[in-house]
Formats: sequence, structure tokens, C-alpha cells
Amino acid sequence: MQADLLERFADTQSALIAALDAGDTAAMIAHTRDLGGITDALRNQGVLRADTSTRSQLDRLMKFNTAAAQRLRFLRDHVDRRVAEIQGSEAAATYRAPARR
Repeated sequence: MQADLLERFADTQSALIAALDAGDTAAMIAHTRDLGGITDALRNQGVLRADTSTRSQLDRLMKFNTAAAQRLRFLRDHVDRRVAEIQGSEAAATYRAPARR
């Protein structure tokens, strides 16, 4: 079950990245919701097994997560620049790292 959830997570993350690349807002929202449901299901299972296969899947998921985060930063900066342009001001920063909580 855990391996299936991790595979579904990877597939959904790939679909989210494709939606980000295409600028498909409806798909972005749907895939983000799907990821939330899969994440909840993984949390409900408790501790992840630490076998080689699981580590490999998690490494792959981290790469997808990084790719999605980079796209989101790009899109956010693009929107910030467009809004600044409309308002007649300069955008504060480009490709900034997300704020740490």
C-alpha cells in the first residue's frame, strides 16, 4: 500500500509539473488537492518503511518537489513583475527563495 501511494504521489506530482508548465490553473488546483489527499493517506499509515525501494522512491519525489518549487517561484516572480509593470513600479526581486517558517 505504501509503495502504491508513493507511486501515485510521483504520478500526481508529474501531472502538477505539467500543469504548471502549461499554465493550466484548473489542473494545478486539482493536482494540488490530489497531492493533499495522498499526503494525508501516507500520514495515516504512520512511519514509512526505510527499505532501499522506499528510499529510492522518496529521492525521486524530492526531485519532483524541487522541480515544482522552482516552477512556482518562477511563476510567482513573473506575476510580481507583471503587477509591478502595471502599477508603474519595479519588481522587488527575481527568483527569490521561499521564506522559511
